[in-house]
Amino acid sequence: MKIIAVLLGTLVFLAGCAALIIAWPRPQDPRDRPYRIEAAKFEGGSGVTLAGELTLPRSGGPFKAVILISGSGPMDRNETLFGHRPFLVLSDHLTRAGFAVLRYDDRGVGGSSGDFESAAMNDFADDVAGAFRWLATHPDIDATAIGFIGDSEGGYVAPAAALQVPAAFMVFLAGPAKRLLPDLMATQTADILRQQGASDATIMTARRQYEDATKILAGPGTVAEIHAKLDEYLASQGQTERQRAKVLGLWANPWGIGYATYDPIPALRAFKGPVLALYGSTDLQVSAAENASLMRESLINRRSEVAVFEGLNHFFQPSESGSVSEYMWIDTTIDPAVLSKISDWLQSL
Repeated sequence: MKIIAVLLGTLVFLAGCAALIIAWPRPQDPRDRPYRIEAAKFEGGSGVTLAGELTLPRSGGPFKAVILISGSGPMDRNETLFGHRPFLVLSDHLTRAGFAVLRYDDRGVGGSSGDFESAAMNDFADDVAGAFRWLATHPDIDATAIGFIGDSEGGYVAPAAALQVPAAFMVFLAGPAKRLLPDLMATQTADILRQQGASDATIMTARRQYEDATKILAGPGTVAEIHAKLDEYLASQGQTERQRAKVLGLWANPWGIGYATYDPIPALRAFKGPVLALYGSTDLQVSAAENASLMRESLINRRSEVAVFEGLNHFFQPSESGSVSEYMWIDTTIDPAVLSKISDWLQSL
């Protein structure tokens, strides 16, 4: 069985499903926005200019503020996919609760300059640090109370950004504590294959292929040399030229090569502020069973909390199966209990 090719769709889901964006209104999309809305433009890493939106309560201040950090793949400021706009829903909820919220288009997306495809995780961390520095100069923001909310891969990016700027707190939505390669991807693949009824032998083959591919990506050589080595390996696994091109496009680049050696634990342990890490029990992309306990062990602030929500998937939608094919068909964008947990926790700090 050509495991890597069969699971290419799964990899695309982790990469943000950007090619499958569908636009239609969802029940949680705000119908009115009774707060201040300001255009945001600031400098990110390597000279890119990022564009977004800052929402603030109409009165009071200076405000505690959060910067929203998107998951994998090129995302707009609303993190739009499958008709859902989770960052718009989250920013609306938090601003109504009294917080300022900054969300922005990823580099190379929407109003932001730069090239997304050539960027690695550290570039995205630089962008977040730039957002922090810009927000700290705003007259209505408490510069000592700015934190991050990282979704999925944003859970890798937020702690890396916190090594550059003094974030006051962090919230992770399905933020991984395990390494992306091979650990997270191997488990994700195994869980999805198991749900689809695959044999133990097929699952073991998939795990081995991720381990082998990770060694190639982490090995010495230029991007071009690593690209060639991975291409040769994929061919040895029976992949067609078209199948190989898709996998190489996803992994044989600075982003994939960087994650082949990146361990998130040191940055998590270096953060001294409080962290709220939330997981869904039916999440097939970031396993709560494998990541929640390791996250607890890695957080040093006594006010930190790790919670697993029963019956919620990777998007924190109600889903008993957690199947990735259900994301677009579930009307809920973010379960209200998750929204309340985030705002209640932030208010308790």
